[in-house]
Amino acid sequence: MTALKESGTKSNVGVDQNLKITFFPAVNAAVVDSQGRVLLTQRSAKVRAPGYWCLPGGHFDPGETWLSACVREVHEEVGIEVRGGRLVGIYSDPALNVVAHPLSPSGMGQFVTAVFLFEEYRGEIRPNEEVSEWGWFEPEQAPKPLLNSHEIRLADLRAFSGEAFFR
Repeated sequence: MTALKESGTKSNVGVDQNLKITFFPAVNAAVVDSQGRVLLTQRSAKVRAPGYWCLPGGHFDPGETWLSACVREVHEEVGIEVRGGRLVGIYSDPALNVVAHPLSPSGMGQFVTAVFLFEEYRGEIRPNEEVSEWGWFEPEQAPKPLLNSHEIRLADLRAFSGEAFFR
């Protein structure tokens, strides 16, 4: 059985407890090349938070599992096929994951995101319309601006030893 690393028990700092928040299950992929660099994408004007850098990923389609959603999102966004996939962590901390979201009736959504590590991939990067730029970066040298919640995800990737983080 894999040990779990949990950070804190409750974090609702700055979140109005009366606010109706819509939960969004989501996935991110930490695709790492043979040199230990991680694939990051810059968000285009066609998606929320344009201009920000992030790990590839997105929302579920109906009927998907966490892993199948992640594999599909990577293929859709950057055109490569990833294999394997190890869970790096689950991220739901309201302080980092409650954001304005157009699909939420209240205008606010909370992402609950699984991040998977992929060290095997094939194909060439062919970004779709959601990506304006992409590149391979050392995790500690990620370009700016970076989505707020992705700072901790990259830090956890650097520290990952096989035990999933829960934040």
